[in-house]
Amino acid sequence: MNESGTSLQDLRNEIDAIDTEMHGLIMRRAALVERIRVVKARDSVTTVRPGREADIMRALAARHDGNFPFAAIARIWREIIANITRMEMPEYAVAVFPGGETPGCWDLARDQFGSATPMTAFGSAREVLGEVSAKRAAVGVLPCPREGDDDPWWINLAVQDGLRVSYRLPFSPPVAAPGGENRLEAFAVGRIVLEESANDRSLIVVETGEALSRAGLSGSLERVGISGRPIASHNRGGWYYLVEADGFFAEADPRLEELAKLEAVDRCIAIGAYATPLEEDEIPRAAS
Repeated sequence: MNESGTSLQDLRNEIDAIDTEMHGLIMRRAALVERIRVVKARDSVTTVRPGREADIMRALAARHDGNFPFAAIARIWREIIANITRMEMPEYAVAVFPGGETPGCWDLARDQFGSATPMTAFGSAREVLGEVSAKRAAVGVLPCPREGDDDPWWINLAVQDGLRVSYRLPFSPPVAAPGGENRLEAFAVGRIVLEESANDRSLIVVETGEALSRAGLSGSLERVGISGRPIASHNRGGWYYLVEADGFFAEADPRLEELAKLEAVDRCIAIGAYATPLEEDEIPRAAS
């Protein structure tokens, strides 16, 4: 017994009571699923809501305190969100292209979409897109595009009513790439209704007849009020540029209409939007 008169058994009893309360709250949350399903069906609300998920995680980060690692809190909530989603949508499954040089994409997908969610690895980005298009998977996880990729999967999204990028992984906390200090990242695509969160970025594909320099492309974006940066480019009978833009872009955004009118631009289309991952200064740190 310590100086305050509290025994170790007293403390263990308090922990047991907290555990029981936590478990009860999780069961209460899960019990709301059927009511939520009815309301969503009535109001035509999508089951998978990346923007709301991001806002939940940002709120957790903002109020988290103490020495318990926030990375563990984030993982717990991701598991809760993923399994509640599966209760609403039993057919929920994920297709993953691990990538030859980025096998960590599988781990990013597991961290985001839950340890119990059915997940299958495929040998190419095209196979993953095919699985999602055929509705055999709700979400496909693919390595972030890079300049010089042999098969730039993002060009296949540049069609009306196509698949759309809806997540950038990891959201929190950062994951180090195997064997290096660079942050490993991936995109997740699906037929998911996009919605704004508290802090978003969008992906835009710009098609041109002639090659543009990065400075030339950036200048065109600035002319129509778009703050963005090129990620990758590819020549496929014309030049395609993938741009990450600040903010949320609907496909009918007037800035895209203005961009498409520029002489150098043949066509442009928004292929997704996602909540900006937590920055380093947003992630709570344990007290030293």
